[in-house]
Amino acid sequence: AKKTFLGQNKSFWGPLELVEKLVPEAAEITASVKDLPGLKTPVGRGRAWLRLALMQKKLSEYMKALINRKDLLSEFYEPNALMMEEEGAIIAGLLVGLNVIDANFCMKGEDLDSQVGVIDFSMYLKDGNSTKGSEGDGQITAILDQKNYVEELNRHLSATVNNLQAKVDALEKSNTKLTEELAVANNRIITLQEEMERVKEESSYILESSRKATKDRTADGQALTEARKQLKEETQLRLDVEKELEAQIGMRQEMELAMKMLEKDVCEKQDALVALRQQLDDLRALKHELSFKLQSSDMGVKQKSELNSRLEEKTNQMAATIKQLEQR
Repeated sequence: AKKTFLGQNKSFWGPLELVEKLVPEAAEITASVKDLPGLKTPVGRGRAWLRLALMQKKLSEYMKALINRKDLLSEFYEPNALMMEEEGAIIAGLLVGLNVIDANFCMKGEDLDSQVGVIDFSMYLKDGNSTKGSEGDGQITAILDQKNYVEELNRHLSATVNNLQAKVDALEKSNTKLTEELAVANNRIITLQEEMERVKEESSYILESSRKATKDRTADGQALTEARKQLKEETQLRLDVEKELEAQIGMRQEMELAMKMLEKDVCEKQDALVALRQQLDDLRALKHELSFKLQSSDMGVKQKSELNSRLEEKTNQMAATIKQLEQR
């Protein structure tokens, strides 16, 4: 890679990232590499990209498309580099033989950022022409190789154990956060149910008062029509609130199912968090709507009381006029 005084040293992930512009099929590989958790360095991303290309059996095709564009490679390589010479095309041709192999790599949990450890397998090689004097040296080297192999395995195992412990801690934190959000949502649903009961009581009281008003006063037809319209609006509001409460109950059941699915599959925790936040926003909007509806119902009760007072005044006036006519 080119080295500059102003910028950082570039890695081979830069040219591999440009392959998706040349071959649209490579866009899936680059997107999946960017979504992989745990990759912090461009070298690790490049190793993951190479593994995915081998699994897709199109590594030679991608390399050939990249080597044919010298203008793009000149940004990353010197003019005398291997990728800029004719040997690069030969390497792309040799990579066709890898398409015969069915590669299947496990990408999760692999430490692709650090340098891959080298394991010496010389203890498995035997020389038939070795003399008896060199047998002791061979046994010593074999023992040393076995010791190095065991130490390398222990190092890899300790690294994997640390990674797993960190993942377990992160999962426990996410689970506690989700349980807290679920408890808050349950409390909100209980408060909404209480408000719903209050609205039902107020609507029933308004219905009874309107029925009494219709029995006592049948003279004013306009007041009756307005009262009926208000009754219809109140019943419609009650039905809407009941539908919203049923929707909230269904959302609560969905949240519980989401918690169970999170215990089974931890990878879907971000989606569940987004869904819970949306539901909390919906609950807040519902609370504002219910408060607005309560205010509107209070205004309706005040208007009805004013209408009742006006009707009483009219009846008193009519009674006075009737008395005056009788006297006359």
